Amino acid sequence: MKTGNYFSDNADLVRSFDALVAWDRLVPLTEGAEADVADAVSTWREVLSLAGRYIGTEIASRAKSVDEIGIVRQNGTVDINEPLKQNVNGLKQLGLIGLPFPKEYDGAGLPFTVTAMFIEMLARACPTTMIQAAFYTAPGAMILRFGNEEQKRRYLPRLAKGEIIGAVAMTEPQAGSDVGKVMTTATKSPDCWRLTGRKQFITSGNGDFVIVLARCVPDSVGLDGLGLFIVEKPHYVVERAEHKFTIRGSPTCALVFEASKGELLGEVGAGWREILSFMNESRVGIGIQGLGTAQAAYEAAMDYAAQRRQSDKPIREHPMVAEMLLEMETTVRGLRALVLEAAQRQDLMTYGQDERATRELRELTPLVKWYGSEEVIRVCRMALQIYGGVGVVTEYEVERFMRDALILPIYEGTSQIQSLMAMRDLMKAVMRNPASLLTAGPSAMLANASFDGPPGRDFAAARGLFVGTLRGLAAGLVRRGGLGAVQGKRELSDADLGPFLLHAERLTETLSHLHVARALLEQAKKAPEKTEVAVRAAKRARLVAERNARRVESGDQGVFERIDEWRRERV
Repeated sequence: MKTGNYFSDNADLVRSFDALVAWDRLVPLTEGAEADVADAVSTWREVLSLAGRYIGTEIASRAKSVDEIGIVRQNGTVDINEPLKQNVNGLKQLGLIGLPFPKEYDGAGLPFTVTAMFIEMLARACPTTMIQAAFYTAPGAMILRFGNEEQKRRYLPRLAKGEIIGAVAMTEPQAGSDVGKVMTTATKSPDCWRLTGRKQFITSGNGDFVIVLARCVPDSVGLDGLGLFIVEKPHYVVERAEHKFTIRGSPTCALVFEASKGELLGEVGAGWREILSFMNESRVGIGIQGLGTAQAAYEAAMDYAAQRRQSDKPIREHPMVAEMLLEMETTVRGLRALVLEAAQRQDLMTYGQDERATRELRELTPLVKWYGSEEVIRVCRMALQIYGGVGVVTEYEVERFMRDALILPIYEGTSQIQSLMAMRDLMKAVMRNPASLLTAGPSAMLANASFDGPPGRDFAAARGLFVGTLRGLAAGLVRRGGLGAVQGKRELSDADLGPFLLHAERLTETLSHLHVARALLEQAKKAPEKTEVAVRAAKRARLVAERNARRVESGDQGVFERIDEWRRERV
């Protein structure tokens, strides 16, 4: 695996930090109105360079061993392996575990925009180490947001120093993405809450404590009556760690709670609202994980294509291989641009209570997750193809990039769930303003974007195709259910929504490529060296929009008839 300083050796990442972040706005929000912007930015740059050196040498060199050894199962216990422990211990010694924690709780107080770059480098070196590090910060973020002061003082400094690690337990065997079907219960007793139930697919579930989503209001149903609870070891049982072919060094556990002692985190009955913040932040985190994985695959493919010769020339000089490398570069840099936008909006929302940033982050979040999953798998697939036969040999780590990428569309909400989220919000926007389908569409970010020259025309054409496809689907909705269906005057049935649900992922793919093209074209205004990749992204957005528009126009191809058959069989 390629080693080096994963910050300073990555020209696009460095350029993003130096030229494409609104530091003049972010520093006063995070450091105070009187803060010296240049001094803060210089300090953060040094932190990333220090982290990049350790990550790109020590962690990267151990990634293969972390994967090969996997989970340690011994005498009924579950533990991480020794190389992973070395990785995490190094992060602790360098003070890199607590980067996002507030200074008053022994953290570094870095904005998410900086932390996102750190996460990307970790994921490039070793996704398993990135995930392990995330479960110091993710439970901490929930305690910071919803905990009382005593809970914050008890947990946050220890998490920031890496003395303890936590987990977040939401998923259950029968529930999956249907959170309303959570059956784990929390019952109030005189001295504590008692939790009973099972949780499945819990990352870092073998840690020191777990934040559990449980039903705490008797007779409640659906998303009502849920709460968050902190349960420490040994008050729950790690039943097993799953055997996986992806991110093999990361413990994914099944947990059992039997009248387990816990304490309330936040408010009784507010569990769904509270855990939603964790889910949305995690989805952006998964997109960043995908970015790091894609960067690793792209770097490996570039190096191999320069060295491997066929027909008396390096294979990168063969047009089909060269095209794959350009496609990979476009995806990696486009995803980085999208992540940078999301990260800055996260900071503006967190520190500035910026309502516009909140709306835009809501729009970007499922797209970062979708694009950072599906398109990253495509990047890894092309890297594998460039390597050819040796790509499937474990001696060459490109096969690990492929395996590790395959978790991305699955956890923290599948790609299909992200598509439904994106389309749900679009439908709400359309219902608020149906006339937007006659202009530039319901997304203000896209509607207000304008660019010159051929890439601007490609972008406008892609946007027009997307809006036209939405318009056609809305017209079908009117034919089936009347104008009131689009205007929100009546509740929509499954039959009304069927075509939107069927084509949600195609629409999300187009929407993702549109936002990537928009983000890169905006960046090119500040950093002209990004023009070439922005031009390619705009052209690709148009081609994706054309393909998906044709597919949507072609109809359902018997999908709904088959669903009706299955429904009759069930009855």
